[in-house]
Amino acid sequence: MTPIKNIIFDLGNVLYDIDFTKMYNEFDQLGIPNFQNYFTLNQCDQLFYNIEKGLISETEFCQGFNQLFNLSLSHHQIISAWNSLLIGFRKESMDWIKANQEKYPMFLYSNTNQIHCDYVLPQFEREIGGNFEQLFKKPYYSHHMGMRKPDPASFQYILDQEGLKADETIFIDDNEPNVKGAASVGLQVLYLQPGMFIETELPKILG
Repeated sequence: MTPIKNIIFDLGNVLYDIDFTKMYNEFDQLGIPNFQNYFTLNQCDQLFYNIEKGLISETEFCQGFNQLFNLSLSHHQIISAWNSLLIGFRKESMDWIKANQEKYPMFLYSNTNQIHCDYVLPQFEREIGGNFEQLFKKPYYSHHMGMRKPDPASFQYILDQEGLKADETIFIDDNEPNVKGAASVGLQVLYLQPGMFIETELPKILG
């Protein structure tokens, strides 16, 4: 196996805990009992693809949300419930990144949206301290790229932008289709499953 020189991290449930059940419960209380039929880790309505690809604004998202569910929720109600899956950073994982960021060029690649970024980035500053994005050589977000995982072209885009060799780069994600998408362009991969953490798993791989 080629020695790893670069690391690309997913965000949710890799560096940051998220809880879909909490969000489903919040939307249930707002009158949407089966929100999981519209938004899961691997399948979602076009509205959610659009916000994650940066094709619509926050206002357009809220308008589209009410149209989709035939409701008249306030902007605040929608955003508050949408953000409720966001729990917090994994401190030990962030400590590992800080301790190793001089050793390996590190990148972030997250399927996310501006609404969640506006919540998460200030949260890092409050709870961990410092600037989250500065821990990485560059953060890549789906809503900035106009692409999202598991599209193989999105991984190739990052490799090309950064001049990285796929076989010298490892991608870490908690979602199996994303891991397969990364592997399809030649990236080494780590499928981070529940109970696994980068600070315990990466040292086994990196030596």
